[in-house]
Amino acid sequence: MTFHISEGSFMLGKMVKVLMACSVESEAAIEQALRNHAAGLAFHRIYRINDLHRTLAEGDWGLVFCDLEMSDFTALDLVTLLFDEGIDVPVILINGTGAKAISIRCLEFGICQFIERDEQYLQALPLMVDILLRRAGQDEDRRLMVTRLRESEERYVDIFDNTNDLIQSLAPDGRFVYTNRTWRETMGYSEEEAQSLSLLDVLHPDSVMCCQDRFQRLLEGETLSCITFKFVAKSGETIHLLGDCGSIVKNGGATSTRGIFKNVTDTVRAQVALTITEARYQALYENAPDIFSTINAAGEILSINNAGARMLGYEVAELIGESAAKVIHPEDQQAVFACIGQRFGNPAAECDIEYRKIRKDGSILWVHQRATLETGVEEPRLLIVCRDVTDRHILEAQLAYQASHDALTSLINRREFERRMQRLLSGQANQTDRHALCILDLDKFKIINDSCGHMAGDELLIQIATLLEGQVRARDTLARLGGDEFAILMEHVSLEKAAILAEKLRSTIEKFQFRWHSQIFSISVSIGVVSIQHGESIADTLNRADMACYGAKKEGRNRIRS
Repeated sequence: MTFHISEGSFMLGKMVKVLMACSVESEAAIEQALRNHAAGLAFHRIYRINDLHRTLAEGDWGLVFCDLEMSDFTALDLVTLLFDEGIDVPVILINGTGAKAISIRCLEFGICQFIERDEQYLQALPLMVDILLRRAGQDEDRRLMVTRLRESEERYVDIFDNTNDLIQSLAPDGRFVYTNRTWRETMGYSEEEAQSLSLLDVLHPDSVMCCQDRFQRLLEGETLSCITFKFVAKSGETIHLLGDCGSIVKNGGATSTRGIFKNVTDTVRAQVALTITEARYQALYENAPDIFSTINAAGEILSINNAGARMLGYEVAELIGESAAKVIHPEDQQAVFACIGQRFGNPAAECDIEYRKIRKDGSILWVHQRATLETGVEEPRLLIVCRDVTDRHILEAQLAYQASHDALTSLINRREFERRMQRLLSGQANQTDRHALCILDLDKFKIINDSCGHMAGDELLIQIATLLEGQVRARDTLARLGGDEFAILMEHVSLEKAAILAEKLRSTIEKFQFRWHSQIFSISVSIGVVSIQHGESIADTLNRADMACYGAKKEGRNRIRS
């Protein structure tokens, strides 16, 4: 389906092809959001993986919208395909259309534009699209500028190697006696017109004074080498010249002067353009939001951009000549220098790495590093680009913590507890070691929960968790299995020793008093203690511990049974 928006205007001024790898609902919401704000967009929707491969190969796409999950492919498949095919196109992912893990994986590829299918997000969509298209256009302009500059430099080299010289001869009064074809073509005059000209007719105002002095010196028999000056062509164009001049002497006097010059106008213009371009790229380099640096094979920092140094808390001068190890976390240095050494040894090898940098104040900065061996230099050196990925690592750490911990008590949750117990049961640990499992169930917890409310029950669980954390050994694993049930995985301990430790826990809880507003409650706990038997299933082990705990409750609560 192709849809052309008729109102508004994006900055590109031409039709932009938009690939919609999304559901009908997403397509409708996006088209509606953009309908009254933009023109020049052509939408094309696909929903099958086969269509995705074919469509990407067909078109020059300016923008892509994608649901996180389609019927037979995901946003990660799309992003991976774009990356593999080297297709550089802005991508906007639609949150709420698939698993959050897909969003996180897409972030690893640098895809960081997300929208929601709700009115608030969609109102901002035209601005987001405009910014992305402008940015893409600017990137394309930069690439074209680099290409044109490279082509211009190649053209200048060809000119320097093959351009004919401009040759002229002047009478003592400054009239042109002779000009060659290249001179006339360069200046835009016919042969007849050139014969009627004098030196002052073609000299640029900036060169009049210096050339009058030089002409007089030539008439006196002096030879001048590598002089520069400017002519003005018939069209008004300024011509920059470089060359040598001498005199033709007869009977002791100069009868004429001759000059052989190269037209260096293009060179001068290129130097001006190059100076401007270098200043522009230097500004981009210094202020880019990434860390750009070069290092030699010894690991010494040869250069670093201002923004990168500031990200690390240093001035540039503080890092030049220092070892890169100064800003790399000690635990990561071996891996980082191995990657750097591999790149020096094999420039074609892929060796991206994520690691921790150390700022001047000691804080951590996670970075994704790419290194390229710089060519055309005497001493081998690497151009290293490091992008800050600290926020992603913090998010990943938070997600990992949430996946393995109980939200109320911050203890290990049942899933993580069973994973650790499985390690002991499966024999990954030393099978000669003895381990024990304790199940703790609070006595009469329901009375407090029902009489004082769930907030009181939650507070009791938090306080009990804190109390237990202060009593268990550092090597043991304390977890909340659910409700008022806790568990302790005691490693490297006999059943007898485990029972002694469990008694200590029971006694501590018995002495504890829970205060809720004006009420005070005494708490007790029933504990089941069993040994860990290698090869037994998690379910069977937990069942034995539960049965022991149930036996303690049946016998009157506030006791241990093994």
